[in-house]
Amino acid sequence: MPAGATKIVSVTINTLTHTWMGDSQIVLQDPSGQKYNLFQINDGNFGGGCADDFNGTYHFVDALLGVDACGNPASTWACGVGTLPAGYYRQNYGIWPSGSSGINNTDLESIPLASGTWNLIGYDWYVAVDGGAWASWDLCFDAPSGPVTYCTAGTSTNGCVPAITANAQPSVSQAHACNITIANVEGQKFGIIFYGINNSGFTPTPWAASSTSFLCVKGPTQRTGSIGSGGGIGLCNGTLSLDWNAYQTANPLSVGNPWSAGDKVYTQGWYRDPPAAKTTNLSDALEMTYVP
Repeated sequence: MPAGATKIVSVTINTLTHTWMGDSQIVLQDPSGQKYNLFQINDGNFGGGCADDFNGTYHFVDALLGVDACGNPASTWACGVGTLPAGYYRQNYGIWPSGSSGINNTDLESIPLASGTWNLIGYDWYVAVDGGAWASWDLCFDAPSGPVTYCTAGTSTNGCVPAITANAQPSVSQAHACNITIANVEGQKFGIIFYGINNSGFTPTPWAASSTSFLCVKGPTQRTGSIGSGGGIGLCNGTLSLDWNAYQTANPLSVGNPWSAGDKVYTQGWYRDPPAAKTTNLSDALEMTYVP
């Protein structure tokens, strides 16, 4: 399971073939052994059902919310087409009683996530006559978007334009590292990375009358401690860095704690620049969103 994933968006079955698709039942099994219906129409009966065939690559998506690659509602299953065209299809449960034989009718995007080995299981209700196979399959999670930069960095006395980034969105469970870095800072300067948790209705404001920097984070803000930029004097090779997870663990009473999935964090860098207006300058800003 990729870091930062929040839901399953599709199960892709590559080169799925099966004559008389009504005999088939396709089930996703999570690492704990719990099973979930992806496709079934025969409700446990032997023989009968739809005589159409599978022959292609099929993407099974959420029964209610599933969309195709272009974001349009995915197709719903229909019998009588001969061979079901390859493409995106919403889960089909038939009238299977959820929980029967340990198989639940749970919409794909609502299936709880878990790390470990997931399995795809195919059942055939009439092995003596029809059968099928697939070449491979893929379990596809949502691709979490990364932190987003916004606002405008000020230009330092020596022409440095700091740029803030983070390697990943922060995680409530600290499932992965979250490191904030501000590059292109003037060398041998002290700075601070600060943050706020609500930018609603806030418009960035000039740092000072003649400054090129803007304050991009709405108060109240939390300072995270003084950091040396390193690098060389008069050069733009300094860096301000913060291990976000370590800071939050060491400061459980800091603004925003305890965090929940979906919480927003707005961060920005401040550093000393004595000849500049207000003797300081600011980086651009970063919006981060907590994931599970």
